[in-house]
Amino acid sequence: MRPVMTAIAGAAMAVFLAAAAVAEDAAEAFVQEHASEALLILNDGELALTEKKDAFQALIDDIADVPKITRFVLGRYARGIDEQAYAEFAETFREYATGVYEDRLGDYAGEDLVVTGSTSRKPGDVIVHSEVRGGAKHEPLTVNWRVLTDEEGTMKVVDAEVYGVWLALNQREEITTLIGNAGGRVSAATEALKANIMARAAAAG
Repeated sequence: MRPVMTAIAGAAMAVFLAAAAVAEDAAEAFVQEHASEALLILNDGELALTEKKDAFQALIDDIADVPKITRFVLGRYARGIDEQAYAEFAETFREYATGVYEDRLGDYAGEDLVVTGSTSRKPGDVIVHSEVRGGAKHEPLTVNWRVLTDEEGTMKVVDAEVYGVWLALNQREEITTLIGNAGGRVSAATEALKANIMARAAAAG
């Protein structure tokens, strides 16, 4: 490679790395603030159960791209779905998914969340690494967060890895299997999620 081209390529790489570092720092700060807030809600002993659930769901609605996650978990079945069936599934999935995140994080009951680093997948797409430390368990819980940043600079979480499982990916596999086994009926997944929500509520008393 010619010296001039080498210099240009080097400069471009330096700019890319600098931009990636800034993006990673911003995503890390985003997770540190909002994920810590989620744990505070789940560990607040003064909140009634219904108040805790409402506060946690409001936070998830604010920091997660719920519409994007909903389309993702439907996979190919998101194409061509009628408006009413989609609206019913979206509302049911929102409640179900919030419960899953609540269970996975609340089960640990940690005292603090500490961001430990991040990895850029591509511009605007960062995996933030964190640990939940303290609480009744001695070993820290590793939680990874996938954060997307749009053209306006707005950041949203689109997936989280807890206990080694990426939740949205896992939900996509389960939901598309349900729909496929039902001959492509999205309503089958909606009904299954509603049954799961009811069972969880009954178990909670």
